[in-house]
Amino acid sequence: MSFSVHRADTRQAFQKYIIAGVATYWEIAPGIEFGLRREAHSLGLALQVQSQVLRANQIQQALERRFAHPLEYAPLSVFLDPQRALVVWQALPEPPLTPEQLNQIQARQLSLLGLEDLDDRPATY
Repeated sequence: MSFSVHRADTRQAFQKYIIAGVATYWEIAPGIEFGLRREAHSLGLALQVQSQVLRANQIQQALERRFAHPLEYAPLSVFLDPQRALVVWQALPEPPLTPEQLNQIQARQLSLLGLEDLDDRPATY
């Protein structure tokens, strides 16, 4: 049995695959990627930071932020995977899934890790 994971080059392509339920990932910077990931009994969106690119104290700062703002970050789970990558995961809402919902999830995940500068959405004023 063969299982393929698609690689997306843009936010729009990534979200299109996720909405279609296609396993995909999108590397937003070296060692940092979004991907579809199953945890426990739910399918969710994961922001994964490889251990080689973790900043000093990034895990501590993420946990402090998570517990300092419990309502804002309540839907997020934070953990290290078996390869010691830092993962921020959120279960996907029930279909139909929209790009706006994905944007909110991705922005929340980036914010928790202090990576807002990697959010490529156009600024709104």
